[in-house]
Amino acid sequence: MLKLFFLIFLGVICAHGSVSLHNPFYCFDTDPIKPQNTMFAPVTSYDNARGRGFINPSVSMGAPRKLFLLSRHGTTLPIASEINRMLDIHESLKRRVIENYDAGRSQLCREDIQNIREWYISPDLQPERSFELTPQGWNEFRGLGERLSEAFPDVLPRKYSPAQFLFRGYGNTSVNGLQGFAEGVFGEWDIVEFAAGSEPDILLMPTSHCPLYDEARTNSIEMDAFESGPEFNEMALQVNRKLGFIGSNQLGAWDIRVVWDFCRFEQGWNSTTPSPWCAAFSISNHAILEYWLDLQYYYIAGYGGDVPLFSNINCQVLQDLLTFIESNDPDDHLARIYGTQALALPMFLVSLGAFNGDELLTRHNFAQQTFRQWRTSLMDNTGSNFVLVKFECTDGDDDLLLLLNERPLSIPGCNAVTGLCKQSVFVERYRRFLNANCSEVFCSRTSS
Repeated sequence: MLKLFFLIFLGVICAHGSVSLHNPFYCFDTDPIKPQNTMFAPVTSYDNARGRGFINPSVSMGAPRKLFLLSRHGTTLPIASEINRMLDIHESLKRRVIENYDAGRSQLCREDIQNIREWYISPDLQPERSFELTPQGWNEFRGLGERLSEAFPDVLPRKYSPAQFLFRGYGNTSVNGLQGFAEGVFGEWDIVEFAAGSEPDILLMPTSHCPLYDEARTNSIEMDAFESGPEFNEMALQVNRKLGFIGSNQLGAWDIRVVWDFCRFEQGWNSTTPSPWCAAFSISNHAILEYWLDLQYYYIAGYGGDVPLFSNINCQVLQDLLTFIESNDPDDHLARIYGTQALALPMFLVSLGAFNGDELLTRHNFAQQTFRQWRTSLMDNTGSNFVLVKFECTDGDDDLLLLLNERPLSIPGCNAVTGLCKQSVFVERYRRFLNANCSEVFCSRTSS
């Protein structure tokens, strides 16, 4: 289903301008489609990445009985180091870009340069507000709660009861997002009780307690090599030409990254008000920057890295999920709602064996990876979430609906179109986690 979405997305781009060709006169302001909004890698906003119309309560003939949600935090302000880089560069960047245009050196259209002239940096960009959830991030979760509650009122009823719902988050950002979710379900958020985390918290933040992962997370060889390669260098030249920087005045790779951060963060904070700094990049420029970050995640959290370790690292959350759906205890929760941080969802998907159909992503094959499954913009975007709904069936083998960002999730042995899976198939496929000693398995490469 995700591949189908991207095929449609590329069709839109091809009708508008080829993703593989750079258009130096691309005018961001007058583009009615703005496909780059779904190409911002992990900063892609949830509303631009989520599915629409796929939450179908009639997908099974059974009755909804339980719901499980594992989510990444919603849209946030940047981290302190990113904020400081933005604060350092913004005044000189704006001044120099305007000077370049007035001197006839840039390729910006009239509308785009006017937006840059009127732009000012957000007053929210302060280092002390690093990684703070934005109103957009809150609304992303509130909307998700509203849609799931409307579709499955038997497992997300409007009345809150602490005995029926388990809420647990890791860090203020994820907790605040889940409070937004609670407001979407119950109409208010401050009534919800949050379960205390454990220490070490290998349920929601296992990477912080695994020395083997400390080694794996430094794997940036392919990402760094791609940054030094011909596609990235040509992209940097194109961005410099667009903004009018020539010769020794050209922006370096880090400055271009800051301009891109302005574009994608500002676009994420307020999806209805385009960021003028997106004008610096053609659609093909965005595709190269997206692939650059996809390479990072592919090797530190995906199938290019330590797959046995990544498969095991979410042992406890998988065990919790399996135990939850297997239990017939009438006093069990109706829903378990968990919030975690970036990287957790990609490694959870590796544990499930999802999105494993690509040729190896490397520095050399960007052009061949147009239709790749591993796209962080659509699988680890802000507010990304995995939802499982259990339907009780009369044949004794219950149905499970699997959704990622409100789209059917395809895993081996289950229906790729609907996201529906028989419980017996699902449990058998991941049975090794059911009775595992997760305190040992989560930071190991064992396959038993």
